Amino acid sequence: MQKNSVARNRMMGFLGINILVLIFEFIGLCKVYGEIGNKSLIFYTQLSNIFLLIAVCINIVESIKCLMSDKKSGLPAYAWRVFHAAVSATTVTFLVVLLVLSWMYGNLWYVLTAGSMLFTHTLCPLISLGTFIGFAPKVFKGIDAIKAASFTFIYGILAIILNIMRVITGPYPFLWVYEQPVWMTIFWVVTIIGGACAISRVILIGKTKRES
Repeated sequence: MQKNSVARNRMMGFLGINILVLIFEFIGLCKVYGEIGNKSLIFYTQLSNIFLLIAVCINIVESIKCLMSDKKSGLPAYAWRVFHAAVSATTVTFLVVLLVLSWMYGNLWYVLTAGSMLFTHTLCPLISLGTFIGFAPKVFKGIDAIKAASFTFIYGILAIILNIMRVITGPYPFLWVYEQPVWMTIFWVVTIIGGACAISRVILIGKTKRES
């Protein structure tokens, strides 16, 4: 009985945090849409946060289903895998902002806290990362890290193609294919996609099932 009570309290805590992230995502995405409109959809930041919003909605629905039933198994594995992929993407967002964009724009505090960036660059990525680390069970395989990084890979390839075709410019300085040498573009693509794979794998430390 006590174990069931602890599990239920954990599930309620998990539900509450996901509702908080949902609210923060709604505020952040609405603010950025108000600032730049449909142009926001070409940014990895917004797309990764929309992905996280979808994952959080799945978590909320599955958490409520668990709380309303007698299930003791918790969230289904697919929900955790979607959440892991979304958390990996928003962690890439946070680290690129912290390690790359802050140097390019010369103002770390601004890119972490100004306007919608407080929510999409900082709060939502960090809260969701902490939530995943604290609550996710061992339901993953090693290959899940590569699968999770496919979001970043697809975005990077499409962004490069659209920049080459001059459909869009950037939207990040390291995607300006005509303003930098080819080797620099290749360097950034390989670094960020490789980093995405590494990040998604590191997040899975302690969450991977041992193969029998």
